[in-house]
Amino acid sequence: MKKQLLAVLLLASRTVLHGQTVGVPIVRVVDDLLGQPVGLRYYDKYWVPLPAGPEGAHCYDRFTRIDSAGLNWQARRYMLATGRLILEQYFTGLVPGIELEGHSREWYETGQLREELTYHKSQTVGVLRTYHPNGKLCRNQLFTSGKGTSTCYDSTGQALAKCPPYHTFAQLKGKNTYSGRFLKLVQQEYKGFLPAGYQQPKELLVYYAFRIDPTGAVQDARLLTDAPAALQAAILKAINQLPAFEPAVLEGQPTNDVVEGVVQAKVLYR
Repeated sequence: MKKQLLAVLLLASRTVLHGQTVGVPIVRVVDDLLGQPVGLRYYDKYWVPLPAGPEGAHCYDRFTRIDSAGLNWQARRYMLATGRLILEQYFTGLVPGIELEGHSREWYETGQLREELTYHKSQTVGVLRTYHPNGKLCRNQLFTSGKGTSTCYDSTGQALAKCPPYHTFAQLKGKNTYSGRFLKLVQQEYKGFLPAGYQQPKELLVYYAFRIDPTGAVQDARLLTDAPAALQAAILKAINQLPAFEPAVLEGQPTNDVVEGVVQAKVLYR
């Protein structure tokens, strides 16, 4: 009886999944959604975007325009295997990702709520709540124009003496650590990895993504859009030779940080 029930549940989840994806175009980067009403984008288990799906895909976003002017978007992320919703956000802009606006929720893959907050112009407003995997409240933080208040708890529900910073992004070690710096390094350095005699008769925009793991190392570098093989190899080498990072931190613990960027490859004759 339990096996029959499991089979029914799996069939139901696949039916939902099919309904979410059938006939919906796949986009490699969010810019591909310009002028489009809906699109799918796939990610691996670390939420690093993939150029296609579903091979190697762990989850996907369904982007939907929710107004006639095409300036407001809903983004829902689902697990590929089960169809379970794990992230819901809203954006304002010609394409999603420009500016967060409205209520946002994230779930653990078990279905337990992990985070809920509200954005206005990509800034957190009101109350941020986070939860441990066991469902107990982790953080209850009020954002106001003044100082605000924060209360954090351990997994048993005991209050902590002090809340750790909620989230910091990965950054290069040393001086000038702002995130734009390492994106500029990729743009500057890729030419040095091109072979002698390489020719490129037209300008190309080549989008890429990679992950900075909890130790600060670059992982899973990949290109999201097409490019000549030599150019692809040069960009990937430029990414993989980036110096060590201070890892991202979430709720006081090192975590993965997903980075997306673009190389503007200009006309080149060598």
